[in-house]
Amino acid sequence: MLGVRVNIFIDNSLGEPEQDANSALTELDKGLRSGKVGEQCEAIVRFPRLFEKYPFPILINASLLKLADVFRVGNNFLRMCVLRVCQQSEKHLDKISNVDEFVKRIFSVIHSNDPIARALTLRTLGAVAGIIPERQQVHHSIRSSLDSHDNVEIEAAICAATQFAAQSKTFAISMCNKISNMIQGQSTPASMKLELIPILQYMYHDTHTAAMVRKLATDLLPGYPAEDFVQVILTTLTKLAATTLVDIPSQVELLLEYLHEDSRFQIKSSVLQQLYELAKPGAHLWPPGAVDSIIDMAYTTESPRILRLSLRVIKVLVESPLICAQHQDPDSKLRKLCLNMSLSSRICLAVQAIQILTQILCYGFVENSQVSGTNDVIQALESLILLLTQSEDKNQLELKLTLKCAVRLCEYKLDYCEKFLQLLGSRLGSVDSSFSITICESLGAIGSLQPEALLILIEDILKHLSTLSKVNNPTSKQSLTKVMLCTLIFQSMCGYKWRMDVELAIKEVTNNNNINLWANYRIGRAAMRYGHHKAALSIFEDLTEQVSSEHLHFWLVCLKEICTAESELIQNNPEDCDDEEKTLVDRLSFAVVHYNKAIAALKAATTPSNHLHFQAEYMRIRSEFLQCLIQVIHTCNILCVVPPPAIASTLAQTTRDEFMRHGYLTNQMRKCVKEFQNCSEMYWGLYQTAFDADPSTLENLQILQQMCVLFEQCVENISINTSLSKPEILDFVSKNTRLECKQLIQGCKIATEIAGGICKKDSPQTITHKHANILRTIANVLSNTTLPIPRFFFQILQSTTIKLSVSPQPRVMGEFISIQFGSQLAVKVEGVVQHAQKPGLFRKVDGVVVSISTQLQTNTKNKDSSNVSDTKANLETISTVLQQTVTPHKDFFTAQFLLAFPKGGQYVLSIEASIVDEVGNVWKTGPRSTLTVKVPEEIKNTPISMPGMAGTANVILMPEDNHFIKPGQKK
Repeated sequence: MLGVRVNIFIDNSLGEPEQDANSALTELDKGLRSGKVGEQCEAIVRFPRLFEKYPFPILINASLLKLADVFRVGNNFLRMCVLRVCQQSEKHLDKISNVDEFVKRIFSVIHSNDPIARALTLRTLGAVAGIIPERQQVHHSIRSSLDSHDNVEIEAAICAATQFAAQSKTFAISMCNKISNMIQGQSTPASMKLELIPILQYMYHDTHTAAMVRKLATDLLPGYPAEDFVQVILTTLTKLAATTLVDIPSQVELLLEYLHEDSRFQIKSSVLQQLYELAKPGAHLWPPGAVDSIIDMAYTTESPRILRLSLRVIKVLVESPLICAQHQDPDSKLRKLCLNMSLSSRICLAVQAIQILTQILCYGFVENSQVSGTNDVIQALESLILLLTQSEDKNQLELKLTLKCAVRLCEYKLDYCEKFLQLLGSRLGSVDSSFSITICESLGAIGSLQPEALLILIEDILKHLSTLSKVNNPTSKQSLTKVMLCTLIFQSMCGYKWRMDVELAIKEVTNNNNINLWANYRIGRAAMRYGHHKAALSIFEDLTEQVSSEHLHFWLVCLKEICTAESELIQNNPEDCDDEEKTLVDRLSFAVVHYNKAIAALKAATTPSNHLHFQAEYMRIRSEFLQCLIQVIHTCNILCVVPPPAIASTLAQTTRDEFMRHGYLTNQMRKCVKEFQNCSEMYWGLYQTAFDADPSTLENLQILQQMCVLFEQCVENISINTSLSKPEILDFVSKNTRLECKQLIQGCKIATEIAGGICKKDSPQTITHKHANILRTIANVLSNTTLPIPRFFFQILQSTTIKLSVSPQPRVMGEFISIQFGSQLAVKVEGVVQHAQKPGLFRKVDGVVVSISTQLQTNTKNKDSSNVSDTKANLETISTVLQQTVTPHKDFFTAQFLLAFPKGGQYVLSIEASIVDEVGNVWKTGPRSTLTVKVPEEIKNTPISMPGMAGTANVILMPEDNHFIKPGQKK
């Protein structure tokens, strides 16, 4: 019978409850102490995953000390496994607190008689060079091992020397002569010299050493003309120059000399690659004539690869404003070269040339300078697009790069939008489905800049969409093309009334998509993003009963209820004034009801792994805003229904507030001001939590907050005695607003113009029917403005979370931490920043603000006191807030606090973390954790002199003892 080996390690790959850090470490420790080498190796290789899951110093320190013990007493195979763990866990090594003990256990193997063991030790020490850069004994061991007679040990010493030279200035300077002598020595093999030369790139810590190394390397070039040596020496000098920056001009001249004089193909390719690396730090450091020298090489070379690499270097160089300014003239050598290359039969060369020309033109548009020769560039770009879309070769990447150039030109000069839209629209139905997706993406990018220009393509889009809808079994690319075409329709119809044929085309696509329901969901999601809720409603009504998961069902129900609410708010044919007012209240009430249903459905769709906090808050604030509009309309009706009371004039004279003559109306108006203010603050609070949101979502939240501020100012100017001023919307409105938010911006502008009539009133402290009508009109305009649901509501493109570990912790979860009265509590907060996908896509984590607050919850001292003032003092809440801003190091941060508790009782400690981005903005992302601390009551020791005794005796006066007078009591 075959034996089955049971895995003693839990992988948690089947959904079992996860272990905590201590349990996981205990399981791996059992494997390390096992007598079987296989189980020991299996335990060792699992440590990197443990470090990623629990990246806290106490666990990492304990784990690496255990691994160091295994390295000390184990065999060479186990040592190699430990080496791999150190190499894979480089960013966690600086969390080792017992560095001396860790290095001592590893370093003890250096005295072994086995050269393989010594080589593994050197490589392990090199892997941890970041935490021990200045260990002299390690430096001495590396220097000694370079003189070894075993090649394995020498190679390990060279590897360790490279790593230590990159970390330690002392080691780099001290090893400079040693490395130089070995490179120049006749006894050193050529293969070893090739490994030693790259160490010289780290000799940049002072100018004298860098100059000496550069002279040594340049002197080696004539003596070692072999291809391998020339490539290694030039690469080392290039990296050294890129670090020091002062040697860039001389290094560029050296590389250009080899580029023109050395005829070997590999040398030319390597030189152009190094010139590309030197172009990144800045083309302004290049010597005069260097760019023309590369252009001359591109003109004269017959090798397509050399030409491609030359254009690659030029493409980086033109990112510098200096180079672009020098080649604005159409007769310049660079523009002539690129214009000729743009017509090349080699697609990659033509694309590179177009990218260079596009960069030069965009620079001219930004500087508002006279740009000549644009027509030639546009014609070349159009010809290349036609060539790529007609070619049978699958040049997908080249087409994307070319279309990006077209989109960039449209961004800087909107006059080109219509021209490129017509060109791409003519190619839409005659290309392969993979090309259709790329063309649709470009049409969407250009259409977002000038959406009205897409209207000329509606007929072509509908025709192509109808053709795809008739396909029985569409491929995934064809389904994606249909989604993209529907998105183009949604973009083009923003702000316009839908035609019947357009509605029928969307319905036909979704009805024929019964196999691929995911495509239907994406179409409905795109419709909601661009504010076409009526079109999305029919899609989600069909999808709610066609999912297998209960959570997905309620998520779709939530989207359906949102579409129902927003569709009801839009009124295309307003009636007369009286009926319109009634209809507006009914529409707002209807929308509030369905928003509440959506919130209830969203709660059912929430899972432990997907909390949907942003979505729930977004809908809740929207519902609050609509309720505020209803309250304003009802308040305006009070002017006609509820007359002011008889004492209104007396009350106005007493309070010196003329608005009080309107009685109940004024109070309700001022209450509405507070409600709109509260709604605005909620939008701002939601904005502060959306660290991972895309810019369009943040813009959406800003505009919605501005709507609340606008209405708040209008009502405040009517009902509160303030300086009358015309409400203004935010400054970002004047910038290039994204297509999704343009309708919101338009609604704000119309409402602002209407609000200007509030300032024109004869009596500044009177509320008239004209003011009530203005408020009703503004409420109608804002409620009738289409609400685009932001992208972050559906998709999270960047995910950043913070994981905290707070110490001390109670022995039993849920209990309190007890400390003595008068002592202080040291709280240590450790955390790690975790990135799920695309870290830093929109904004990066530059710091973390850790705040800790203490609040006294209960105080039972002197319960039986009869003094009322003492009782109030005992019930007084004491709170303290401390903050500390820390910078994460390799996504790890730590903060320490020392807390004092002035009174006895039970305190609640709240620890919260907030993210600081690279601009300095603080985002309240959380998390938040709490601890309970119990401090015993103070017990006073009153010294009493006892008769007949020379000294005094300390008698403890207990509060229950009624024989003694308590503080605050009278005799």
